[in-house]
Amino acid sequence: MKQTSIRILTGIIITLIGIFSLLGALNIIPFWEIFSTWWPILVILGGVLVLVGDWRRNYLWGIVLLIIGGLLLLKTQGVLDFDLYSLIVPILIITGGLSVLIHTKNRSSTDTTSSDSDDIAVIFSGSDTKNKSQKYEGGKLTVIFGGAVLDLRDAKLTDSATLDIFAICGGVELKVPRDWKVVSKIAPIAGGVENKSEGSIDHKGPVLTLTGTVTLGGLEIKT
Repeated sequence: MKQTSIRILTGIIITLIGIFSLLGALNIIPFWEIFSTWWPILVILGGVLVLVGDWRRNYLWGIVLLIIGGLLLLKTQGVLDFDLYSLIVPILIITGGLSVLIHTKNRSSTDTTSSDSDDIAVIFSGSDTKNKSQKYEGGKLTVIFGGAVLDLRDAKLTDSATLDIFAICGGVELKVPRDWKVVSKIAPIAGGVENKSEGSIDHKGPVLTLTGTVTLGGLEIKT
């Protein structure tokens, strides 16, 4: 559910920006004049995406983006007057420190699961997941301004499965067993997909099919 919400919201935002930018280029509306006043809304929406993605893990950064976006919006509307960099830099430093203190004792470097399907969302952060499912069915992986590692080397695939990957300005590293064949149907847009898995063309074993989009990022598949 969270994957669908994130992708729909991201798609709507990108599409609307493109439409309004086109209308501005056609001199139908003063898009850039409006954008210069209301652009902090994008920061606020970024905070919403972080909270929707995984609020338990990234709630601190989500709240910070909401606060910064709200302050910037008040500034562009003329309600508040402050120096942008002198305010944001200390907030980011404080947030970074709090994040280290909160997660150092409560979070391991790798999340291990036995779920038969993955539902991973990474936004403005990183994720390292090891799936040991004995009946893997694929799933969804969303990365926006972040990085994700998905290790399936201990997972079992009966016949075939599909993993849908959606990455914008992010990187994904996918590790698979040597006896799997990985078929990539991903559409890279100003991005790259590198398949180093060992499955051959005449492979008769399990097949993992990758679908989705990688934009301004990269996907590396290896054994």
